[in-house]
Amino acid sequence: MIRAGRIQVWDLPVRLFHWLLVASVSTALTTELAAPESWMGVHIAAGTVVVLLLVFRLVWGVFGGEYSRIASFLYSPRRTFAHLRGLALRRPPHYLGHNPTGAVMIFALMAVLTGLVATGLIELGGEEKQGPLAGILSYALGNGVKPVHKVLAYAVIGMILFHVAGVLVEGALTRAPLIRAMFTGWKPVDGDLPPESIEVPRAASPKAAALWFAAIVLPGLAVLALLWQLPPTGVLHPLREPLLDSECGACHRPFHPSLLPRASWAALMANLSDHFGEDASLPPDEVKRIGDYLQTYAAEAWDTEAAHRFSVVSPDQPLRITETPYWRRKHAHIDPAVFARKEIGAKSNCGACHGDAATGRFDDQAIRIPIQNP
Repeated sequence: MIRAGRIQVWDLPVRLFHWLLVASVSTALTTELAAPESWMGVHIAAGTVVVLLLVFRLVWGVFGGEYSRIASFLYSPRRTFAHLRGLALRRPPHYLGHNPTGAVMIFALMAVLTGLVATGLIELGGEEKQGPLAGILSYALGNGVKPVHKVLAYAVIGMILFHVAGVLVEGALTRAPLIRAMFTGWKPVDGDLPPESIEVPRAASPKAAALWFAAIVLPGLAVLALLWQLPPTGVLHPLREPLLDSECGACHRPFHPSLLPRASWAALMANLSDHFGEDASLPPDEVKRIGDYLQTYAAEAWDTEAAHRFSVVSPDQPLRITETPYWRRKHAHIDPAVFARKEIGAKSNCGACHGDAATGRFDDQAIRIPIQNP
């Protein structure tokens, strides 16, 4: 659409896509790199929005308006290098739609975001035992892609900074209102533009786009829904042992058996007469019953993050969960005064802050540190 010296370059769907992607990616990066772990639910929601936006952009890249179509910014290497040379000489050729350098950035960003989403899904399913892939992935795989997911997150930040810098430089050199155009959709028609830049643009086909979007998303959701029905791998559902609750629970909230390896539980049960300075002796039959339960459901029986992390005990104090390297690292930022609050009482009271401690999952979203009552 051309009106009085200006042309509508960015249609409304592309503008909405752009700013929704900015918001969702910013939220995902913030909750991944800066927010408390309890914000995991927000992180997952932001990642889900990114997936839907990427699918939409792919479809709209075929059926959208002229300058939204992928075919409109598929440039040859020669034109890309020519544009880079123009930038270096501070005389870049002017393009109404995406210029060749910007097109390279778009394809690269989409590829990295796709990788970020894929590794996030694998990490979520394997390590966190959440999401649609939790029933088919192991902890080892989920934990293995975690560094890749982190690297890709930093790569996205770098690409965003490079993109913003490129927009500012391009805008300054060409005097084109690039940022304003992404809000309004309109750009002025410059007399210096090449003739092919102002050909009558192709119109969008929103109905076809909607049908294709539904054809991709709905079957995908159906597959994910089926996968979601699978129980998470390595997450057990043992019956509670009444003796563990009554005998151990008489002095403290019982720990989940997955929080120590079998060797530590065996050593602990073998010396109940000196149980951390207390005499917790029990009849032999009860010791065997509780000990068998702990051996059956110790860390080695699970494939959860907590079980794997807590299976590495302190060499000096192998019986203390709160002295394991992982516990100390994860709680290092918490002021000791927090553990002394009446609502918590001690470092060993896992259930005070972890709402799902009794299940052994210890999901990030279930973390709620009680606020001290006056």
